[in-house]
Amino acid sequence: MDRTKTKAAPAVALKISPARAPEEHRLTVAAKRGEPGVFREIYNAYRARVYNLALYSIGDSAQAQDVLQAVFLKVFRGLAAFRFESSLATWIYRIAHNECRDHHRRRKAPFVPLEAVLGSTDEVDPQPSSHEQHARRERDLIIQRAVMQLPFKMREVVVLKYVEGLSYEDMARVLGCAPGTVASRLNRALAELEERLRPFRQLL
Repeated sequence: MDRTKTKAAPAVALKISPARAPEEHRLTVAAKRGEPGVFREIYNAYRARVYNLALYSIGDSAQAQDVLQAVFLKVFRGLAAFRFESSLATWIYRIAHNECRDHHRRRKAPFVPLEAVLGSTDEVDPQPSSHEQHARRERDLIIQRAVMQLPFKMREVVVLKYVEGLSYEDMARVLGCAPGTVASRLNRALAELEERLRPFRQLL
């Protein structure tokens, strides 16, 4: 159980399940042996996660596809040297993180789908009225602007935690820093979001 304290925020799906460990090991060993078809299995197993992370970090589907291709090219080239020092998923996430960061440095165009990032505790009306739809769009736009004002390092921990559902240990491996640094960065991000959103509390 992760005992690192952070400000409460609703987390959402896509956690890396410990039950996948034997399958990850099988895929990695098979890839290192050069077994036919295994690269396709790895691509199919992790494509959606990598694309998801790229899209949330970059915000453009075409650019996210470019990042996806670059990530798996590096994965396939690097698998022979994989040393099992982390899970296969964490290793792939780290490559994706670095590729997204490099892309961010080259092009200043990050966009984050904020409802997915921050989640929602409200029940979704299957047939919302036009007024409710308008209010929801206004709310999402307010949150979007607040998140977009965060520094990239803060925004990326929000994405990894509340979109991908990574643990602090896995986030630390992906980002190349200590879990305490991850927790501190996430605390600052949530505190800054809370401060920026305070004037809009009645609308959220």
